[in-house]
Amino acid sequence: MTGFLVQGGAPPDDSVTTAKILNDAVTLAKIAAGTDGELITWDASGDPAAVAVGTATHVLTSNGAGAAPTFQAGGGAWNLIGTSVTSGSSATLDVTGLDTTYDMYAIGLSDLHPTTDPAVAWLRLGDSGGVDSGASDYMWDAIDTDGGTVQRGLDSSDDAIQIASTNDVGGLTGEGVCGMIYLSRGDGLGLYPSCTGTILSKNGGSTNFATFTGHRTSMITVDRVQFLFSTGNITAGRMTVWGLAHA
Repeated sequence: MTGFLVQGGAPPDDSVTTAKILNDAVTLAKIAAGTDGELITWDASGDPAAVAVGTATHVLTSNGAGAAPTFQAGGGAWNLIGTSVTSGSSATLDVTGLDTTYDMYAIGLSDLHPTTDPAVAWLRLGDSGGVDSGASDYMWDAIDTDGGTVQRGLDSSDDAIQIASTNDVGGLTGEGVCGMIYLSRGDGLGLYPSCTGTILSKNGGSTNFATFTGHRTSMITVDRVQFLFSTGNITAGRMTVWGLAHA
């Protein structure tokens, strides 16, 4: 006679063996509760174990044989920190989340248009206390070819980093500004948070190519970047920030 007869109680603990469980018989409801976002792996002893919940945008990464996988920042040199798109009448575009993981960041400006024509394109930095906009928080130096004439503008004590020397951004069809900016967070030993970049802007029949540098006039722990125009709001466009890894 095979099997067993249970009267008034549960079967013995060792009576339900693997061979007695049908394939596909264990449902999700029979698995012990866990934490949303965890995965199941096997540890070095071959026993089931949970992979801890990762951070948003992180990817599951193998740590080799004999080690559990973990969620880590995506591979590659460029790692997305954040993007900010205008609502159609945004006063500023802000991206937070910068930290000491990277000492260099890339800032992409895509098809930005001002509501007020013309306007100057500005960049500001900030820390956990907010965006800095004091009257002497920044210095900048820009050289551009506004209307085919090379000119230079600079200010050693300003409330923003001006990324071109003139009011060169128009808001009509075919106008606006785009470009790439690189931000060094600063080392606290003498180099303050600093930016350098190249932009293209249009205002009327004039196409302006500009290169600029600028920096915070004191050391801060940068955790945010802000784009804005000197006057009016932003009707269209996006700012995106990436952290640049060294390996």
